[in-house]
Amino acid sequence: MEVMKPIYQDTYPVGEDWIYEVKYDGFRAVLNVTKDSVTLTSKNGIDLTAQFPEIITYCEQQRHAVDAHIPFTIDGELIVPKNILSGDFGLLQTRGRLKSADRIERIAAARPAVLMAFDLLIDAGKKQERRRLTSRKQALQELIHSFEGQPAAVKYVAYHSEPGTLLESVILHQGEGIIAKRSSSTYKAGKQHHDWYKIKNWRTITAVLTAYDKENDYFHAQLADEHGHFVPIGKCKHGMEEAERHALTAFFKENGNKDNNLLILPPAICAKIDCLGQADEELREPRFHSLTPTIAAADCTIQQAAIDLAQFPETVELSKLDKLYWEEARIDKLRYLLYIRAVAPFMLPHMINREMTIIRCPDGVEADFFYQKHRPDYAPDFIPDTKALQCPDLQTLIWFANHGSIEFHAPFHHIGSESPQEIAIDLDPPAEDALPLAIKAANLLKDWLDQMHLHAFIKTSGSKGLQLYIPLPDKQLSYEEAGTFTEALARLLVQQHPDLFTIERMKKNRHERLYIDYVQFGKGKTLPVPYTARKRTSGTVSTPLFWEEVNPGLTLDDFTIYTVPERIRQKGCPFASYEEARNSQRLDSILRLV
Repeated sequence: MEVMKPIYQDTYPVGEDWIYEVKYDGFRAVLNVTKDSVTLTSKNGIDLTAQFPEIITYCEQQRHAVDAHIPFTIDGELIVPKNILSGDFGLLQTRGRLKSADRIERIAAARPAVLMAFDLLIDAGKKQERRRLTSRKQALQELIHSFEGQPAAVKYVAYHSEPGTLLESVILHQGEGIIAKRSSSTYKAGKQHHDWYKIKNWRTITAVLTAYDKENDYFHAQLADEHGHFVPIGKCKHGMEEAERHALTAFFKENGNKDNNLLILPPAICAKIDCLGQADEELREPRFHSLTPTIAAADCTIQQAAIDLAQFPETVELSKLDKLYWEEARIDKLRYLLYIRAVAPFMLPHMINREMTIIRCPDGVEADFFYQKHRPDYAPDFIPDTKALQCPDLQTLIWFANHGSIEFHAPFHHIGSESPQEIAIDLDPPAEDALPLAIKAANLLKDWLDQMHLHAFIKTSGSKGLQLYIPLPDKQLSYEEAGTFTEALARLLVQQHPDLFTIERMKKNRHERLYIDYVQFGKGKTLPVPYTARKRTSGTVSTPLFWEEVNPGLTLDDFTIYTVPERIRQKGCPFASYEEARNSQRLDSILRLV
């Protein structure tokens, strides 16, 4: 069947009859579930069933839960999740090209795809196209909520009434854009409608046009590297006004040097190009924004393009980008800011609505530093005007990072609350080469918590140890109750392995044993937030781990500002299900103990 396709617009429509959804960057796909089969088909009619077995298996296992809705057909976007509002199209594209069933199964297990479901076409054998959109969405939500398996391979795409707020969140998560939909619209095949419009989250870079391909009308774009050499970054064809295109093409034909199909010019003509990203000498969905005759080719650099692609908030003026923050690791301020921008979607959920403590190192981690718990007097207006230091959004996070804030520490409760949002246990080895002690303690705790049906998460401290987290439903435990449970776990570890573990606070009395720091969990205490950098010369980061990584082969120096962004891209974030775990956490076993 032909799917309903959104029409591109530069801006979103507004009005009471419009609702807004996230536009995910993936493959459009239709999921069809009957009594006898589960199939996945692309918008072009290509069978994707064999390529994404995790979706098929999940639906087959869930048939009993959704039996009342079978047969049903769902319209959605197939993605490899990058974060909660965007997918990694490069990984999905690579996945789509695989032919080996064994390799597909391995990758599906390691980095599973998800179908983001946004419309319901058939429900219990009845066609839904003639129902209004909001009615279809409600029925779809009820169907998706009938699924019982976790982690979910099919997720519901919610809609929003405020497009500006949604687009701001999409920009934070570096998503593709949003879709505006008329709430009263029926489902119509193709683009013969005025009901669905897609608005792209463009990143705009400035590049040099150095070649024109006579056969396909593409212009080749380049950027200057750190040595001033121009390197290719991709090609662009669409978006230019016809008169401008005609003049530019004529200039290349008149002045360009021929090289097969190409007409080549020295670096001189600059243009702004909108795109969704750049990698491997390719621009993602490029279109011309404008020619820029006032910009010199030498100013079209890889460094500036990296800044533009990162979408830093316009409210923050980045400064002194070549300053070395980590001299030994050769990490300058720009690399640090690019790191913070990349991990911001994963850091901020653990910082919002909490009174923060930061460690500032304005001259680098090896120079003087100071703690800050209050809003600086010279902070701009967008920094919350409260006595305690807060970090509610991207612009605040980037502003503090731009002013030398290296470590971000958060308490365990929200502002105004007396109840912890999580339990945390700090596993502190006696020395950097004693990490195996923390690994053993973490796995013992994991076994016990599994027996109590409690979801636990683990991360590196960014220093020499590990930190275990148990997310808690809101206002379900007091600090006293949670502290009693945490102390009981610590004492149980010491009781079973007194030669390996201790709760002795005096270092001289620990005698090379792992310190189980349950006292660090409490009101007024803090721990480093996930993905914060640490004030260590090697540029290490407090990094969430998958439990299967917590084994004797673990090396904390592998998790640095250099490596963590690509690690997240390839493996995903181990804390991605943190909020789901919080909401589904059953505390019966804790309450019985305390």
